[in-house]
Amino acid sequence: MDESCSEDLLLRRAGSKGLGVFAARSFAPGEHVLTFGGERLPHGEIADFTHTIQVDEEHFLGPSGGVDDYVNHSCEPTCQVRAVRGGLELVARRVLEAGDEVTFDYSTCLVLEPPMSHCSCGSADCRRRVVSFWELAPGWRRRYLLQGAVPGFVVRSRAVLRPAARRAEERATRRVQRAQRRG
Repeated sequence: MDESCSEDLLLRRAGSKGLGVFAARSFAPGEHVLTFGGERLPHGEIADFTHTIQVDEEHFLGPSGGVDDYVNHSCEPTCQVRAVRGGLELVARRVLEAGDEVTFDYSTCLVLEPPMSHCSCGSADCRRRVVSFWELAPGWRRRYLLQGAVPGFVVRSRAVLRPAARRAEERATRRVQRAQRRG
């Protein structure tokens, strides 16, 4: 199944990942590939995170009904996100040839981790899990930060999340201790 979405992109089967987006022409490194669309939704109002992407500290873009809903995750992505007014776009990380799958690492724009963790990208460097940016191993974070592949809201979130993460860990520890006391 090859469904032409534009002169630049194709929607077609991507193996076990289902549908995926593929380049219909070559893209140079740093060249705009697509812009994510969809309704801006508060994190707390989302029941199903399928086809959503986090765009700031508390909001996601919902499904757009367009090709951007089918960009797959990869631990060895061909593209990276870049913040644009009110949303995110994808730019090529390297030369994309016609026929290459358009992918990005979902972790680079996740602060509020939705209930999605299994990775099936199949890359040689597959981490097997999609986690929020701050849960990535330090080497992954450093690489993405140096490459400019992390939107500003993710970088700024570190200071906000540290106390919250500590409180969550303390609550979890107290629950375990209570359960152990009960027997």
